Amino acid sequence: MPRKNTYTQAHRVKAHEDFQKIHDKGQSVVDGYGVFYFLPSPHDHSQLGTAVGKKLGNAVLRNKIKRRMRETFRQHQYRLKKPVSIVWVARRRLAHAPFAMYETVFLRLAKKAGLL
Repeated sequence: MPRKNTYTQAHRVKAHEDFQKIHDKGQSVVDGYGVFYFLPSPHDHSQLGTAVGKKLGNAVLRNKIKRRMRETFRQHQYRLKKPVSIVWVARRRLAHAPFAMYETVFLRLAKKAGLL
């Protein structure tokens, strides 16, 4: 039976403490478009937290970036080898990139991290 590509509240890293834990205790991989911080997930599914700084633009642009990051994660979360908690930090180059670039960046960072 195929899995549904869902993204619910359970798939989000929301608490500040969780962001800090993943950032401080996790591993990281970097490229010109973003940074992945990741730790094995304490749940039976992967989770995503997004971080987009105010330097990238106004609230409308930052929310657009986060929506695109979440959608990319939703489409590819089941390709990850094991459940993992990820904090994806956007860099300036990602702010004005086309949607297809988000997928490229996600897959490149996940592969670099050994998650695919």
